[in-house]
Amino acid sequence: MHAIERRNTAKYRLLRICIAIVGALSASNGWAVLTENIAIGSPRALSLANAVTADPPGIDSIHFNPAGLSRVEGRQQAIKFIYGNFDIGLDFGKRTETRQALLDQAVQIGSDLGAEYPEGFFEDEAYMQSSSTEGVSMIIPGSGMMDLAVPLSIVGGTSYQPPGGNITFGTNVYTPMAAGFYRADDDPGRFIGQRFSTMVLTYFSPTVAIEVTDTLSVGATLTFNYGGVGLDLPLRVPHLAHLVIPTLQLTNCGIETPLINICEDLPLYDQLGELNFSVEQALAFGYNFGLLWEVTPWLSLGMVYQSPIDMHMEGEFSWENSDAWVQFIAPLREGGLTSVALDVVGIEGEKYVEGDADLELTMPEHMSFGVSLQLLPSLRVNIDYKFTGWSKWDELSVKLSEVTDLMAIASFGETDTKEGVSLVLPLGMEDTWNFAYGIEYQYNDQLVLRMGVEDRPSSIPEVSMSPFLPLGDSTLYGIGFGYETVTGTLYEVGMSYFESQVSMPGNTSDFGNSEDPTKLIYNPYPGQDIDASTTIIMLEIGFHREF
Repeated sequence: MHAIERRNTAKYRLLRICIAIVGALSASNGWAVLTENIAIGSPRALSLANAVTADPPGIDSIHFNPAGLSRVEGRQQAIKFIYGNFDIGLDFGKRTETRQALLDQAVQIGSDLGAEYPEGFFEDEAYMQSSSTEGVSMIIPGSGMMDLAVPLSIVGGTSYQPPGGNITFGTNVYTPMAAGFYRADDDPGRFIGQRFSTMVLTYFSPTVAIEVTDTLSVGATLTFNYGGVGLDLPLRVPHLAHLVIPTLQLTNCGIETPLINICEDLPLYDQLGELNFSVEQALAFGYNFGLLWEVTPWLSLGMVYQSPIDMHMEGEFSWENSDAWVQFIAPLREGGLTSVALDVVGIEGEKYVEGDADLELTMPEHMSFGVSLQLLPSLRVNIDYKFTGWSKWDELSVKLSEVTDLMAIASFGETDTKEGVSLVLPLGMEDTWNFAYGIEYQYNDQLVLRMGVEDRPSSIPEVSMSPFLPLGDSTLYGIGFGYETVTGTLYEVGMSYFESQVSMPGNTSDFGNSEDPTKLIYNPYPGQDIDASTTIIMLEIGFHREF
């Protein structure tokens, strides 16, 4: 009865443990910023750095500007292959003077009192070490996360324009957002995320494009979308409270009836447990609307609006306490004052906890305005100016159905409560405006060469920067070509490169290396300098033909 009451009480607390999830998931919003429009599966758009609003790319116009579908004649089909390589590198440096001084002081005080820290108590596997992701992990609808030996996917679409008609119909499969990674079991960066994936897949996109006049077209798309997020997170909490354990052992171990049976070791940097989290939504609606005005044979103007996509993802989470934690708690539950204290806080010492998980997330609206100039018979220049409403992500809401030991500890004494095991985390993300430029050179009747560059400003405020996704302002570079055979089949290849580097000195990231003792959960590297880089390489190959 008391256990039930205890759980019900805990469910009305604002649980800081959720930061372990939400901190990572807020960084997943950063993945959305990073992967916006580069995993669509459009080789032409990728090679032009997405500067295609006024020069839409065939069937892929369904996403980039539905009005452009009116330029696709007859019955057409497109098949595209997408290869992506995502890499995050982390270099862990020294600790701040404040953090190091506290550790040294703890050793000195313990020595003065006659307490000895066991061998390995202060051993930090991340100190002065490096981390790198091993490969790509992707959340698969209905199956959860999977590590991909070859990060390759296939998408495609079709369109139909009746002979002599001014209306074109089409649908396309594409991924507005798709990213993920995994780290090795012994990688020191795993405590910020060992495995992660996020995906938005548009699997059905019925589109109608109308040629209103010879120069003006409009188009609209209704999108049917899948959304999913997965996270595997080994958790360590190198909190300064660990440092008092040897002192307590000095006065309570080795006697017949100790006041506190706290004789098991719990090293400062040991893993305390592992969180597995996976949520998804099979159907969420959105829409695209576009205009295309071919003012003259050498000048085109375009505009596209992509609506927000509201998602309420549902799934499961599990928590596994480490053997060290279970062994540490077990003697404390054998009776006496410590057992009563654990009951009050809500610490069970169970090996496994499982439950339901909910995540509310909205993909933000996006607008783009474009100009396409035919400067020479063989040379075209595209310029886009884009807006994305990332400020829509002013907060992120996560709910869990059960309480773990660390949830109970982190929530104890909280006064700001909400119904359910939940947390609403302020993100404070910022809207972005950016330019993209593309150049297309018609080498001959069959071969066209392309290149582009896109400014990629970060929407993540400095206070929310995290080694989970170290993303600062950077630039996307694209290159590619198209080749049309004598039979009319068009082959296209596009490649892009993106790199971002961020430096996070000790105690500058609330989700990584903060020394604030109240930020208990999602700071596995307190006080430690972190230099980080994010690199993404995309290769997309497609072919288009009549059928």
